Amino acid sequence: MSSITYNGHDFSPYVAAELVEPAGHGLSPRTLAVPGRPGAVLLGSELPPRVLRVRLFLDAGVALSAEERSEIRHELYAWLAAPGGGELELPGEPGLAWRDAVVTDVTDWDSLFEGGSCEVAFTCFDPVAYGDAKSSAATLLTVGGTWRTWPVATLTALAGTSVKVTDELGRYVLVERAFSAGDKVVMDFADETVTVDGEDAVADVAVESTFFPLEPGAHTLTFSGCSAHAVEWAERWL
Repeated sequence: MSSITYNGHDFSPYVAAELVEPAGHGLSPRTLAVPGRPGAVLLGSELPPRVLRVRLFLDAGVALSAEERSEIRHELYAWLAAPGGGELELPGEPGLAWRDAVVTDVTDWDSLFEGGSCEVAFTCFDPVAYGDAKSSAATLLTVGGTWRTWPVATLTALAGTSVKVTDELGRYVLVERAFSAGDKVVMDFADETVTVDGEDAVADVAVESTFFPLEPGAHTLTFSGCSAHAVEWAERWL
């Protein structure tokens, strides 16, 4: 049985951990009441924050004194108290991390002696796990994972008046301004921001632009107004 890593702290020297695996994501439906119709019309659903429960097993051994075990528990309490949240890595989920995780519930230790255990609930306000980071300088991308991800595109501009990234569905991000050859253009599709040589260029993004996500699967992107490009993304897993 392995342990957890939370907010930069490796718990494995002190506790083993076991994920109390949820069956799946509970969704938050959006509905509209319609006069004369029972119930409501389902408009869609959203992914709410996800609660992950982990059982911690004190693994200090009988060689430690009661005072030493108390010191360990209090150090664990401090590690779990992260008001600003942190990144969480769980046992049985190699290569995956949940971000913006906050401890929102804990149970009592079932024993204050060796082998004691308790359960900790982490609320992940970003409910989709992050997997491997990927990068490609090709036009054909294959995105893994089970959930859409948001890319970051870096382009080396040609001398001209625009740079553009378009996907196979016709969605695009177009930046219009006077470019010098070699200008570095960074498009962050998650934050819907664009910089040129490190300076904010959101005002130069055409109003009809769409910062599109990449669903799992194959994608063909077209790049114009640039001499080189690279796309970075992280696999996302439900």
